[in-house]
Amino acid sequence: MTWTVDQPFQALALTGGGYRGLFTAKALAVIEDHLQKPIGQCFDLTCGTSIGGIVALAVAFEVPMARVVQVFLEHGAKIFPIHEPPEGKLKIGLDLWRHARKARYSTSPLRDAISELIPANATLGDAIHPVAIPAVNVTQGTPQVFKTRHKREWNRDWKLKAVNVALATAAAPTFFELAEVQGCLYADGGLFANAPDLIAAHEAEHFFEVPAAALRILSVGTTTQSYSLSFSSGRDFGVADWMQDQRLFSVMISAQQQFVDQLVSHRLKDRYFRIDHEPSQEQAKDLGLDVATEAAKKTLLALAEKAVTDVLTTKLPVFLSHSPQLQLIKD
Repeated sequence: MTWTVDQPFQALALTGGGYRGLFTAKALAVIEDHLQKPIGQCFDLTCGTSIGGIVALAVAFEVPMARVVQVFLEHGAKIFPIHEPPEGKLKIGLDLWRHARKARYSTSPLRDAISELIPANATLGDAIHPVAIPAVNVTQGTPQVFKTRHKREWNRDWKLKAVNVALATAAAPTFFELAEVQGCLYADGGLFANAPDLIAAHEAEHFFEVPAAALRILSVGTTTQSYSLSFSSGRDFGVADWMQDQRLFSVMISAQQQFVDQLVSHRLKDRYFRIDHEPSQEQAKDLGLDVATEAAKKTLLALAEKAVTDVLTTKLPVFLSHSPQLQLIKD
C-alpha cells in the first residue's frame, strides 16, 4: 500500500464522554443517512475511547448508527439510573462514603446494551473494518491499545471478544468495576487517551509509514467544553470538592481534548477536522457523564444534528468520498 496526498490514510477518532457519547452516535447516524452506506466504508481505521470505543466497535462491525442511537436511548437510564446529584459537603461526603468500596453503577446493563449491538461471542477477528481501542492494563501497569489484525504480524488481540474489549475501554474508575480480559484487569482508556486522535496518527505514521501530508483525521467529540473554576470555589480542594459535579473528570476530559486538538491541528492543518458542539450554559445543566435523563437525550440529539448539518456539504465531503486501502488480514 502506498499512501499519498491523492490517496491518503484516513482515520476516524471518537472521543470518550460517558452518556454524552449519544452525541457521537447521532452525529454519525446523520452522516450515514446522508451517505446511505456504513460510515466505516469511508475510513482506513477507526479509533475510539470509552463510549467512543463502543461506538468505534459498532463502526467496525457495520452496525447502523441509527441502531446505536436507539440502543443508547433505550438503555441509558438502565446504565445510569436517574438520580438527584448530592448538594452540600455533607451530602457529597455521605455519597462518597456510600460508594467508597464499590463502583457507582453495575456493569450488567452496559454489557446488555453492548450485546444488542455486537454479538456476545463475536471477536475482533470478526470485524469488517480495522479498529483500535485504548484501555489501561492495571494488572501490568501499562497503557494498551486493542487492535484488529490490520497488520499481518499482529496476532495478540484478534481472538478477543469484542464485548469484553468494549467493557475494558469503558471501565471508568468509580463508575464501573474493572474489566477482565484474558486474566488482566483493565480501566477506562480515557485515563490516558480520552481523545484518541494521536493514537490514530501514531498507528498511521509508525506502523504504516504514512507521511503527515498523506494523513487525514476526522474527529468526533461529545459536546466537550472547557472547564474552569471560579475563585469563589476556593483553593484548598479535598476529595469531596474534586468529586463534586464530577470536577476531576471534567478537568481531565476537557484538558486532554483541547491539548490533543491543538497538537493534531498544528500537525495536520486542514487535513484534520473535528465535529463537536459546545453546549450553552443552560444546556450544560442538563448534561453529564452519567446523566441519561430525557432532557439530556433531547439536548444531545439536537446538538449532534446541528453540528453535522452545519458542515455536511462544506467540510465533510473530502472525508466522506474516501476509498480506504487498509484491509483486515483474515487468513
